[in-house]
Amino acid sequence: MKQTSIEARAKIEPQIGTLRRKVYEFFINRGIAGATDQEVERYLHLDGNTVRPIRGSLVKDGFIIDTKTTRQNANGNACIVWRSAEEGMLL
Repeated sequence: MKQTSIEARAKIEPQIGTLRRKVYEFFINRGIAGATDQEVERYLHLDGNTVRPIRGSLVKDGFIIDTKTTRQNANGNACIVWRSAEEGMLL
């Protein structure tokens, strides 16, 4: 793991709960590919009503950013792709 990733995790550690940490680490592990909310739901086995507020708080706090791209969800709708804002994210 890169030093910047270690520093980023240490910086946010006291600020995050278990589910928030799980969602944030998912985005870090996805690297530049990022993920849609539905992808987070599916891979982490979480309800959308849990994922969206957590992702929203991570965006508000500057840890997750909008990639300005979209991917189709299971229904064929375009969904925002989000990714970790940290330069040290795992690629």
